[in-house]
Amino acid sequence: MATAAGAVSVLDAQAIQEVNTRVSDLGDYKTVGEADVFFSTGHATLSDADKAALSKLASDAAAIQNYMIEVAGYASSTGTKPENLKLSDERAAAVADYLRNTANVPMRRILMPAGYGATHPAVSNQTTEGQDINQRVDVKVIVNKGLTEGL
Repeated sequence: MATAAGAVSVLDAQAIQEVNTRVSDLGDYKTVGEADVFFSTGHATLSDADKAALSKLASDAAAIQNYMIEVAGYASSTGTKPENLKLSDERAAAVADYLRNTANVPMRRILMPAGYGATHPAVSNQTTEGQDINQRVDVKVIVNKGLTEGL
């Protein structure tokens, strides 16, 4: 009887540890898909190539359980801080609108799009090529580890 009780205690401890791990993972995400969308200076209009990339990303994401899409817009450092923030917001909104309205991604799957202005440049803004690269929206398909890993 004592051996059986000890075995149950070990199983309970393992189950508790698994639940604790799963709850701890609720703040941890895994990136399972990505797209970078680039914009012309001063613009927030999607190109046909970017629309195709976003449509593919949305199609791929639909096959993934518990996915979310993170949309982060950026600008190069060529404008003023308020201009860059506004432009990066408009770029992020353009991507989120396309995903929702054309690629048919449910609104609940798209995290609030955010513009970060000229912060977090991917490369130096010292060259025209660098500025072109920094005028972007990073789109990531993420999955919460705590929701996808079963008990």
